[in-house]
Amino acid sequence: MSGFPVALTKCDGYSLLNQAFEELKEKAQLKEFEKKVSGKKVLVKPNFLGPFRPELAVTTYPELVRIVVRWLKSANAEVLVGDNAGIGGYGYNERSAKKTGILEASEGAFQNIAKEVVEKQVDSRFFKKLIVSKAVLSADYIVNLPKLKTHSLAFFTLGIKNMFGILAGASKSQVHNSAQRIEEFGEALVDIYQIRPPDLTILDGIIGMDGNGPSFGRVRPIGYLVASENALAVDLLVAKMAGAEPKLIPHLKFAMERGLGPKKSEEIEVIGEFKPIPGFRFPTTLARNRFASFFINRFIYKPIINSKLVLNPNKCNSCKNCYNACPSGAMNWKNDYPEIDYKICIRCMCCFELCEQGAWEIAGFLKRMVSRGGLRREEK
Repeated sequence: MSGFPVALTKCDGYSLLNQAFEELKEKAQLKEFEKKVSGKKVLVKPNFLGPFRPELAVTTYPELVRIVVRWLKSANAEVLVGDNAGIGGYGYNERSAKKTGILEASEGAFQNIAKEVVEKQVDSRFFKKLIVSKAVLSADYIVNLPKLKTHSLAFFTLGIKNMFGILAGASKSQVHNSAQRIEEFGEALVDIYQIRPPDLTILDGIIGMDGNGPSFGRVRPIGYLVASENALAVDLLVAKMAGAEPKLIPHLKFAMERGLGPKKSEEIEVIGEFKPIPGFRFPTTLARNRFASFFINRFIYKPIINSKLVLNPNKCNSCKNCYNACPSGAMNWKNDYPEIDYKICIRCMCCFELCEQGAWEIAGFLKRMVSRGGLRREEK
């Protein structure tokens, strides 16, 4: 085969997943991968950002995890399933795995990879060392299972962004603090991806999320499973399907420039048929211009990022997730509710992303600009 092969198959619902996965294996020639993993240690890396129910489309659907685990075990691989949730701490990891259904779907293969970590040297202009789960570095192979969804800071959470979850402890906070601008964060994501690129990426794009992801966007059917041994190739194809210009998505631009996969969409060999995703909504950090002008993105984003998040006390249950996760220490606790100190807030959106209740809402320029009302859960 020439170029970077990416296989995809249509799947209109999780009840059809078994059949779709068999078709995907054939198209992606995964029998060759089965031979490689026989007798080897394989880490299955889903996305379980936090304790969100599967139907919210925030996390990798558990049935896909189950099918992949069974497939790898049938190939005589030693399988473990793990991720680092959005907040540091192994207790939150286990709670997230249980609520998302991934713990049960792992069928005994789940491992809390936050418990054993190592300090790893990183080639980056933002940081020199990060804390990485030991299981990531000790695995012979990594199977990456991202969810197709948008992200208010990275624009997309696909194959490359999903590898942000190899970081444990306070390292995610360190990254947000060190790479605060959207272009910097995109570059940092590629630095992290290069610590240990996955060997196979299988994207859960059956039910996905657009709009203001990654936690409170619009849940919508998309209807595809996508697979490739190159995560960048998967991301570029999905960006094309969504109508996005990859060079305007910082982490995809940096990955292409570094030669981590295709340098342009034309280098992808698509195996299977696909159609553009109709009516795909980008995050309101870029919505309306549809990636048409980098100039507009750059100069609109500044007032957006300077808008303020405000707490809806009627939704807040005082769980302290946002307080514990804040990378800059800008979150204070006052009268049983969180309060942001905007003098040191870096607008990383972690509080918005990790709130299970959707209690943080946007105010300021973005609320005035976007008629939908800013960064909040959209109706299905």
